[in-house]
Amino acid sequence: MRRRYIYCPNCGARNEVENNFCAMCGASLRGVANRVLAAHPPQPQPTLTLPPNVQQTLSPALLIYLFRGHYFKRGMTQEEMVKLMVASTLYALEAEGYATLRISERGRIRKRETVEIVKLREFNPRRFGSLSERIGRLKVGEAITVYDLVKETGVKCPNPAYYFTEVLIPERDPTEETFNFLFKVKEKRPSLIDRLLEVDSGYRLRIWRRENIKLYESQARKLDQLLKQRVNADSRMHKVIEEECHRALEDLKD
Repeated sequence: MRRRYIYCPNCGARNEVENNFCAMCGASLRGVANRVLAAHPPQPQPTLTLPPNVQQTLSPALLIYLFRGHYFKRGMTQEEMVKLMVASTLYALEAEGYATLRISERGRIRKRETVEIVKLREFNPRRFGSLSERIGRLKVGEAITVYDLVKETGVKCPNPAYYFTEVLIPERDPTEETFNFLFKVKEKRPSLIDRLLEVDSGYRLRIWRRENIKLYESQARKLDQLLKQRVNADSRMHKVIEEECHRALEDLKD
């Protein structure tokens, strides 16, 4: 949108039309601004809406991925992001009555605190993302620990946290149409010489479509509020969830 200016009737300094007082001499600009706005009213901006073929609701983990640093903690490590993705998924399931969380113990000899997720009723795992799929396969009334959930959802590799944050969540949580709505992909295949030399020089780069992603901002804001409320209500449980995520990620390292 083109920026408009007004000129102070007292000193002649240029000011933005939104200014109530002159930035140079402090004189009131309300009268001048009102006359300018009346003569040239601001043009309404087009309202963007979600296309019908993309997901209207994103999974909690995908919202964490897309809005990290904006609504959620800045400068998170990949492991910290996994912890927040897991916690947000569990809290969302609990908030909508699909599961309940309880502190329990795991281990036969060296017992440790864990959090059990008890499934209360059936739900669509697509709505809550990949981190909910293992819970979705439970029978109503059955439970799984946070440790087992993370361990069974992840894969053995040198960096399991990277797998969760850069492969599993952004690649599997959105449908194909939603992925293409959120990202543009730039791929480079290895050259013939690189293939002959068995050098892997290819890459797949996700470029964010930020204007499209912004359409989900209200969902991220609500999730941020839910996280804060849940952590404040039971900080002990949240700490156990984080500890169990850490243990599971360590045990997944190849």
